[in-house]
Amino acid sequence: MSNNSVPNPHPNTRRSSQRQATRQQLVDAALRVVAEHGFAGATTAAIAKASGKAHGTVFVHFRSREALVDEVVREIGDAISRRLAQTQSAVPTVEEVLDAHLAALAEHEVLYARLLGEAATLPAAARARVFALQSGIAFRLRQAYERELAQGRARAIDRTLLANTWIALTNHYLMHRDLFSPGASVVAARRDELKACLLQLIRT
Repeated sequence: MSNNSVPNPHPNTRRSSQRQATRQQLVDAALRVVAEHGFAGATTAAIAKASGKAHGTVFVHFRSREALVDEVVREIGDAISRRLAQTQSAVPTVEEVLDAHLAALAEHEVLYARLLGEAATLPAAARARVFALQSGIAFRLRQAYERELAQGRARAIDRTLLANTWIALTNHYLMHRDLFSPGASVVAARRDELKACLLQLIRT
């Protein structure tokens, strides 16, 4: 045996890696199914078929459909949160927060629109994730606004009104994207309009 030989991974390590890979394949398949058919159409049978796995494999990795749906919502939220964190500066302005949020929504527009449209039908844990995601966006926006207010670059308005207006505005456009921008990205088509509505509230 050569001194340069690399020992084979421990069987338990290999099994753990394979298990994680299969779990992720199921989540990725679920994201594709949700994008095309919505959460209502994301049955465990449809997800298993899309992943190329046996139906029973779903329940090896997720105790129930609700647990799988919760993981799908977490995946969507994490992707948006990661993109939202990629602002142009360590201390972003209000406009930079809006730009980052719109960029995140544009990258995941179909999935997030599905999420908003069917939120009331989702398991409680998944709905809580949606609320946490929106609360995180609102927090970033309020932080940026407080800095601009302190610098005299914004006029005083209620912080909750500011955050709720932005969340409600973006949600409204996404949930009615077929009316605001038929056949195309509503974020790409209406981003300047969305930003202008919010910035008009705070600019001095």
